[in-house]
Amino acid sequence: MVTTSKRAAIVVSSVACACAMLATEDARAIPIAHLTLDSQPGDFIGQGLDFDITYIPTNSDFFSSEVRRTIGPDDEPAELLFLLGTVTEGPDNTFALLFFGTDALGIPIQPGFYPDAERADFASPGHPGLDVSFQNRGCNRLTGSFTVHDVVFSDEAEAATGSSVETFSATFEQHCEGAAAALFGSFSYDAFGEPPQIPEPGTLGLLGVGLLGLGLTRRKAN
Repeated sequence: MVTTSKRAAIVVSSVACACAMLATEDARAIPIAHLTLDSQPGDFIGQGLDFDITYIPTNSDFFSSEVRRTIGPDDEPAELLFLLGTVTEGPDNTFALLFFGTDALGIPIQPGFYPDAERADFASPGHPGLDVSFQNRGCNRLTGSFTVHDVVFSDEAEAATGSSVETFSATFEQHCEGAAAALFGSFSYDAFGEPPQIPEPGTLGLLGVGLLGLGLTRRKAN
């Protein structure tokens, strides 16, 4: 026969196991990216609409960050590529490609304002590289500017995600094919993201009391 004290011990043990499992889940942080677009009428990329999208691996067929080019004897990162989202044939298409580069400036990418940008991978010497494509629409030629607010690289990020990009955030302005209409936007990426929240200790205690009460009620019913 299982006594009340033994049943209570079993419940306490179960709650402890649940706590340990939640703590382990909490340690597995999820990469996250956030993109906002403010498209003026006549802008080809955003089609005059506004977008605010949060990307995580589980809601995206594509979710990657990559150092495309390096510079100098220490191979410091100088061009970053982000591929995010899911391609569909409808308005729920969230696929985005974002390039930010300083390789044509001859410097590593770092916080600062970068005017007179040209299309990344094709930027001429003395110009930063920028390329923001969305929903499978991209510019052949572009002008614009961007500001890098934060960029961090680490071995820990590379071990966890396969890319050394740990955090990155930027704002940008882009014009396609010489058009006056602009695409304004902001972008941020965090390799470690926000960990899942675990219940407060009080919640876990109530869970244990509830399980214990359930066990005692069932015992009386027998």
